[in-house]
Amino acid sequence: MKLGLIQVKQNRGEELEARQEGMLAQARCCYEDGADLVFFPEEHQYVMEDGVLTRPDELREITEKWKERCSALAREYSAYLVPWDYEVADGKIYNTSYVLDRTGRETGRFRKVHLPYFEQKKGISTGDDFPVFDLDFGKVGIMICWDNYFPESARILTNRGAELILFPLYGDTVRPGWEIKLRARAIDNAVYIASEQIDNVYTCAFSGVVRPDGEIVEKLTDAPAHRVLDIDLKDRAITHSTGDPNVSEDIGLYTAKCRNTAAYGGIFEKRDPSWDEVFLGKAPQ
Repeated sequence: MKLGLIQVKQNRGEELEARQEGMLAQARCCYEDGADLVFFPEEHQYVMEDGVLTRPDELREITEKWKERCSALAREYSAYLVPWDYEVADGKIYNTSYVLDRTGRETGRFRKVHLPYFEQKKGISTGDDFPVFDLDFGKVGIMICWDNYFPESARILTNRGAELILFPLYGDTVRPGWEIKLRARAIDNAVYIASEQIDNVYTCAFSGVVRPDGEIVEKLTDAPAHRVLDIDLKDRAITHSTGDPNVSEDIGLYTAKCRNTAAYGGIFEKRDPSWDEVFLGKAPQ
């Protein structure tokens, strides 16, 4: 498949529509270069301090119009598009990415599971699942920003068959931990991971692609910028010696055979303390 990457720079003086148009323009460049799929970073169209989350009716109207524009672009190029946006549903607001197919129709969405405390305080609700989407070139999963801090996110996705994980994020400030985690998630699960972020002087993150062996095969250094990469999702290109010099085995399949999940019960023996319990001194319920 051909994966389209974009990197955008957020100008806080721009209007929302101008920020949206910047992403669509970069996506269009990717499609012109033959991309089968393009995805967008977290949060770019909003400025975090603009208070849009306190106006759910207005927010719903914004998200519906944005989806219409994205659907039209996917349909125009007969390609997949995975926008990011907030989602207003059942009286709650979620941090969400959704999959538009080659006809512009939504085929599913992912709600960010792990929310940093400042997002929880703003009233955003947590998702509770890691769906995998069966596209015509392979199986794709999504994790958003803070989700990558938790190894279970990528593990569940690959356990459900994901061959490529899309990783939209706003940014990160942990040096050099961000890149280490990104590469570790790819190695641990023998999976491709594509990250996409807002170019920002306060972040150490980047838009790029990591192979299943942890090698970074693309890193965008400018903004705005786009790149289209050829990726063979079936090519893990990591082999494990079987003892016979003439025989090797795909490491993803090999680790799957060796994984002893019967010994993993300890993960669930004790609930991890919440932020309130650790940092605010509140007793668990």
